[in-house]
Amino acid sequence: MEHLLRKLTEIPAPSGQEEFIRERIAKEVKPHCHQLLEDRLGNLIARTGPENGYRLGILAHMDEVGFIVTRISDRGLIGFEMIGTIDVRLLPGREVDIMAKDGKLLRGVIGNLSRHLQTAEDLAAPVSIKQLFIDTGSRSREDLLKEGVDIGSGIVFATAFYKWSNGTVLAKALDNRISCAVLIKTLEALHGKLKKVGVYGMFTVQEEIGAKGAGVVAFDARPNLTITLDNVPTKNPDQVSATEVDLGRGPVIRIFDWHPATKLGMFTHPKIKERLLEVARKEKIPHQKDVLTSTYLDSSTAHLTAGGIPGGSICFPRRYSHSPVEVSHLNDMENGVRLLVAFIRSLEENPISFGKAY
Repeated sequence: MEHLLRKLTEIPAPSGQEEFIRERIAKEVKPHCHQLLEDRLGNLIARTGPENGYRLGILAHMDEVGFIVTRISDRGLIGFEMIGTIDVRLLPGREVDIMAKDGKLLRGVIGNLSRHLQTAEDLAAPVSIKQLFIDTGSRSREDLLKEGVDIGSGIVFATAFYKWSNGTVLAKALDNRISCAVLIKTLEALHGKLKKVGVYGMFTVQEEIGAKGAGVVAFDARPNLTITLDNVPTKNPDQVSATEVDLGRGPVIRIFDWHPATKLGMFTHPKIKERLLEVARKEKIPHQKDVLTSTYLDSSTAHLTAGGIPGGSICFPRRYSHSPVEVSHLNDMENGVRLLVAFIRSLEENPISFGKAY
């Protein structure tokens, strides 16, 4: 898991520019699936198990928060906007990688007025993305164009993966490469062992800007149910109580999420919730539960397509969400694989049915 996660997190893939992570994931899953397709929007679908049978879709978005080039000054400074939600106060002084046209990465730093030159009024003013710029050392706009950087180029944090000895990991894009790694390992564990359930691993695009890919891929595959894999933010370590979601306490079975600004969210279907909890208790898998009314997942669009597709979600605790330095724990990921595999085996024995005639 550590080796796979390291590879996945260090690949740049802001929303709308997922091609590099899609190719990496395709190489990882190809030996562990019966069918591997890329749809017209860029979602990657890996199936293991029978094509004709009970269908389970597992969603994990490939994209990460980042930035996009909006302008280049005559002096070679880059203006940018956010892709996804990021706390702008974290940005000054951060190193970033700009995705050039030929696939290479150009290192830059998000600059601001030097501290020695700031007035008291400057220091008291809120940070605005409009006053920030990216400096690559280039002297002119023409230099950057020659490097393959132009309006629309993607930008990601330049954070290297790191693991502490206790299994805690730090990286950019743990949201949602954690879930991509868990889904890859789940397909690997189940390949060739399913007789009744076809598992469709759905690696989706553009989740961070409104779960764009999930509705498309769910409509096409028409699974009987979906499980969405994603992250859940935790409080800082000194603020977490014994009953709250935290690292190392197991994957989180989501009950309900809701993002008031966009009206996106989903109630986990009661039958899916009960089956997930039953499996976790039976297999003695550490797990947590949560309700979060400040977020949405791929489930928010997937469950509203094709006449309605019942859904549930499993999330992985992560500190400092949507920042350059997200922090999680490998044990939660390993237990997430255990929970998913056990849940799918339960469907082999006793598939969940939905709806009824009166």
